[in-house]
Amino acid sequence: MAFNKKKPGHYTEKKTKKEKKDKRAVLSFEELPLDDYDKKEKSEIKIKLDYKRILIAVAIVFVLVLSVFVFFNNGFGGCAGRRGSSNSFSASVSGTYIDAGNFRVFDSGLLYSSDTNIVSLDRKGEERYSIQHGFAKPILKTVGDKAIAYDLGAVNFKILGGEGALFSASMEDKIYLADIALNGNYAIVTEAKDYNAKLTAFNAQNKRTYAYSFADYHITSMALNSDGSGAVVCGVSADNGLQTSIVYVLNFKSESPVAKHVVSDDLVYDCDYLSKGSVCAIGEEGAYICTDSGFSRIQKVSYNGMSLTAYDFNSDIGVVSLSLSRSGDGSNCNILYVNAKGEIEKTIETEHGVLSVSTYKNRIAVSSVNTVYLYNNSGELLESYECKSIKQIRLQSTDGVYILGLNGINGVSL
Repeated sequence: MAFNKKKPGHYTEKKTKKEKKDKRAVLSFEELPLDDYDKKEKSEIKIKLDYKRILIAVAIVFVLVLSVFVFFNNGFGGCAGRRGSSNSFSASVSGTYIDAGNFRVFDSGLLYSSDTNIVSLDRKGEERYSIQHGFAKPILKTVGDKAIAYDLGAVNFKILGGEGALFSASMEDKIYLADIALNGNYAIVTEAKDYNAKLTAFNAQNKRTYAYSFADYHITSMALNSDGSGAVVCGVSADNGLQTSIVYVLNFKSESPVAKHVVSDDLVYDCDYLSKGSVCAIGEEGAYICTDSGFSRIQKVSYNGMSLTAYDFNSDIGVVSLSLSRSGDGSNCNILYVNAKGEIEKTIETEHGVLSVSTYKNRIAVSSVNTVYLYNNSGELLESYECKSIKQIRLQSTDGVYILGLNGINGVSL
């Protein structure tokens, strides 16, 4: 394994052919001998088709997560002037565009990935660093002052901190998903020969600690728990023409999943932890909360025929916020405030077409194409703010919101 020095104290790994087999102890529980599987359909053509199917599925899921409803807008993506605040700012974008999912709160400020650069801004909108990533399809995940960026469908990834890039490396197989914990532990889901996908976990020193291969489902989402010692993973299958989904809960010290819940007749495409003992999976027909000892109970929060337009996981307060449209055009949305037990604590009825939702402590912010609305968790409207062509919002305090528009970024105190 060769090392390429990126900056003082940080190196990348590159295995030679003779060293590709990891000598460290790595747990792997579904990696059974190939003789246990039907080899008749393991032709090169099928493997290529399976890869294309998985990559297309993950790309579709990413689009769903970024924007559940497609919306059309024109006009300048700027915000009106706001009454004086030291934390209000306007900033231009480095690059041509930013996908809504790559616009994230990070280290008391912002981190975003455009088509060319990964950029960190402080809470006043001043640039802390900008890194050219070289990714064709950049995806970004953050928590606190840690981030992982990867090239969807390619092999390269980067670990970032408050001061810049900490580590850059390549996987042996194409990357579908990744996530990172606050302590620096991270996990990556990749393509896998003879399997649908493989999850590999690493510690903060970039050493492999765990691996798990998935044989039966195409993986659509993965999220780590708070210390990176386990993960929730969801996937889909359409065998025999029947659409089913699955929610796995993994403990990286166990030889089998802590829990496996099959969800029939629904496409589950995203998941995350709401608390140490509760996970949530998002489907087209409902949200699914797995809780109780060993995540043994799964409870469906049905959309009751309404359409999901946006959602937000918040493990700090243990809730998922769901925006459900009462009408077919995506307008007149209800905001459901669901706790880690799967209970609907509050429903906020609005007349807005909600495209983005973000929560912070006892505040909920939602955005339509041109307006941000701030509520408390009792459903009282506290403030509204006009800003053209909004793509994404992120609450960073009880009254501070970052707004991604078509042509720029704004920080606003509501």
